[in-house]
Amino acid sequence: MSRRTSVTLTAGVLLMTVIAILLPQRARERRAQERAQAAKLYQMRCAACHEFEGGIGSPLDPRVLVSYGTAQLLFNYVRLAMPYEAPRTLSNDEYWLAVGHLLRSRGLVGEDVPVNAETAEGITLDGSTTLDSGATLDGNTS
Repeated sequence: MSRRTSVTLTAGVLLMTVIAILLPQRARERRAQERAQAAKLYQMRCAACHEFEGGIGSPLDPRVLVSYGTAQLLFNYVRLAMPYEAPRTLSNDEYWLAVGHLLRSRGLVGEDVPVNAETAEGITLDGSTTLDSGATLDGNTS
């Protein structure tokens, strides 16, 4: 093997190692930022009705959320009916953030389970579904 080939291979291995370390770290940071954004959105747009004594909405405990069957059906309802005073005024991304926050904060999905249009049909709210990635709803892998 020539010196040039050896240097190129070494640089390639080094680059792949850096990518293998940085990409998961950035993905974790992005998910953490998304969770913080979701919690803030929920506090601003949902909590006044659903979290406090005297709110006009029912408490959103896991039993209520599970009754929707899947994350997609929950999303459909929330998008059509909420916020109560101004339905359909949030973007789809904001509705997904709110649904993801509800499911995570009530322990119905793991912290790192993505809740979005691509995954929602596969997320059954009884906790028994395994996602295509092999992750279960509690965030573990099967």
